[in-house]
Amino acid sequence: MRGFIMGAIVGGVAVWVWRDELRKFMEKRTRVVRAKAADQLEMVQKATESALDTAKEQISSHLQSGQDAIRPSKHDVGAAR
Repeated sequence: MRGFIMGAIVGGVAVWVWRDELRKFMEKRTRVVRAKAADQLEMVQKATESALDTAKEQISSHLQSGQDAIRPSKHDVGAAR
């Protein structure tokens, strides 16, 4: 248990002392990964926009068909009066 606590303290001090160097190292190492993640998000955005556009067109078309199917014709409206 004592070794664990000492290791945690030494690790914390090391991170505090070399924090700037560690930050620069991590930024360099993760630059490629972050760029790939951004590219993947862009692809997901484009695919989602396309799918939503298609769904919107289909929904609008089906709703219009439903309106046309249930709307009485002008002849029927005049005869009912």
